Amino acid sequence: MGFLLRDEGKCKEDPRFVHSFVPMESIGIAYDGGMELRHLRYFSAVADTLHFGRAARHLHVSQPTLSQQIRQLEEELGSPLFERARTGVRLTQAGELFRTYASRALEDVDAGRVAVSALRGLATGALRVGYPPSMRGVVVPALAAVLRKHPRLALSAEEALVRRVERRLADGKLDVGLAYAPARSPDLDAEPVFDSRLALVVARGHALAGAESVGVKQLVDEPFALLSRGSRVRGRVDAYFDAMRLAPHIALESNAVATVLAIVRAGLAVTVLPEPRLAEAERLVVKRLSPAPRSELAALLWRKGAPRTPAAELFAAEVRARARESGA
Repeated sequence: MGFLLRDEGKCKEDPRFVHSFVPMESIGIAYDGGMELRHLRYFSAVADTLHFGRAARHLHVSQPTLSQQIRQLEEELGSPLFERARTGVRLTQAGELFRTYASRALEDVDAGRVAVSALRGLATGALRVGYPPSMRGVVVPALAAVLRKHPRLALSAEEALVRRVERRLADGKLDVGLAYAPARSPDLDAEPVFDSRLALVVARGHALAGAESVGVKQLVDEPFALLSRGSRVRGRVDAYFDAMRLAPHIALESNAVATVLAIVRAGLAVTVLPEPRLAEAERLVVKRLSPAPRSELAALLWRKGAPRTPAAELFAAEVRARARESGA
């Protein structure tokens, strides 16, 4: 006899089980055994949320259906995978052990699906790119080129701090990133593509706009608009100022490059940013700093061991081409 689980009840035979049992024959459902992919996906959803209701909503199934699938999996494995907790459920020792294998199996299946999709060529699909604000001037033109060639692609561009970009990529939530080498996460590979050099950015009418290069002493009385503390670029800027023994007058801090550049464009401040092909550089002038700050390697970031989608490879090719054209 098969059983349907209701997670709000308790099992009298084994208190470790989360569920109460109703004979499945009474509602016309039979279970013939055998683990299926949906069992792993349902198990992973409950393991991630530790709550049957939330997992069911995430999966777009009813809670009894989810409970039924988990019970089938537990019967197949011969061991309970969850036990009741005060506010939801928790994994049993067997559940913790099985979670590792289930996650690996689902990753392999998803990787296989991507690999097979790649064989069909690039026509439709999705591309998820992550990058810090300082890389917008490179990412936006590359994405535009990809979309012109393949207008049916669904593009997702996530602008965030480097550490979040790396975390999202390592978790499989992004296909490719553009940040810096080396990657801080051991789960990522970094492919250097160009030097990221810090430069001074001023308005066209600024007194320093005509200078070939700008010495640090010329910046003593200048108001600065800088990216907020905590970003990798701000760390580089602060390190440069410290090395030059310059205590800048900071008029504005923002986590948005566009905001910083708008203030500079209005002639209210100057800024220091990576030199990249700034997409927002209209009515702005980029000047070399003297002494020159230490450069960093901008890099394409990939998840180790994960197949690269055709769309991600196309984006990477556009970034590499732009690096070659600029002589970086």
